[in-house]
Amino acid sequence: MKRGGGPAREEGPQVLICCADIRGLEAADARLPGRDGTAGSAFARSLLALAAREFWGLAALPPLAYAPDGRPFFPGEPGRYFSLSHTRTHVLAAVSDHPVGVDIETVAPRSERLLRLMSERERRDFEFHELWVLRESCYKLAGGGDLRSMRFAREGGRIVPPVAGALCRLYAEAEGCRAAAATFGPELPERLTLVPAEEIRS
Repeated sequence: MKRGGGPAREEGPQVLICCADIRGLEAADARLPGRDGTAGSAFARSLLALAAREFWGLAALPPLAYAPDGRPFFPGEPGRYFSLSHTRTHVLAAVSDHPVGVDIETVAPRSERLLRLMSERERRDFEFHELWVLRESCYKLAGGGDLRSMRFAREGGRIVPPVAGALCRLYAEAEGCRAAAATFGPELPERLTLVPAEEIRS
């Protein structure tokens, strides 16, 4: 596994965010089945199992349940938090001892209708895909909100989210994608941990 940045776990709670390129793979290739039969769902869950082993030392992925808003969680593991996201090309999994939300999107042309969801300041501070993954990650972290009206800004190089107490970071290491993470806990890692697809294949 190619480790990203961030403090060592021995120094205190942190967040591990893993990313894998799944282009050309099918759901049947994944180490674990997904929720909906898609490759993204299966590889996201497989990546979560790997991240949970790396971060918490768990030999097997605990049973998952789903909140009314659709977010997965470990019902028998209070205090262990995670977030998943996937695109056509990549999967993302974050684990932490604090609440966390992540999102990844493939960069593609967007309609003017969607671009109008950005304020003038957001257009200056962010690309559309950067803003969208920030909104999605904060939505997952907070457990709700209006994705179309969340407002973000940059001040002194730091991202200012609309959710009080949240810390956010953008990532661009996944080829052709933008990703973001949000947490109420410690500083987020500077880089994603890139995982070869072979490590999450059956």
